[in-house]
Amino acid sequence: MDDRYPYIRFVVDAAQIIAGAVALVVLFSGALRACHHGGFGALIGLVVALVVAGVAFVAVMIQIETLRLLLDIEQSTRQAATASRPPPPAPSPPPGSTA
Repeated sequence: MDDRYPYIRFVVDAAQIIAGAVALVVLFSGALRACHHGGFGALIGLVVALVVAGVAFVAVMIQIETLRLLLDIEQSTRQAATASRPPPPAPSPPPGSTA
């Protein structure tokens, strides 16, 4: 059975890398913003950035799992359709032949 949707499958296979990259971008941007505040505000900013980065990681992983679920449903639907299809009829012999 051929693999359909190769780009979606690539994204699903690279899910943890993509989610980690998103979380790192959120964390670094939050840390950079926290550095501008200084003092206790920087500490609070870093904690908020950590929480938001964790939420971003989980959100991306949920979206990737949804894609994985949809791909599994599509594949099993195609497999069920080919399994329930009756076999093709045997070819009939040409007229006038002795078979």
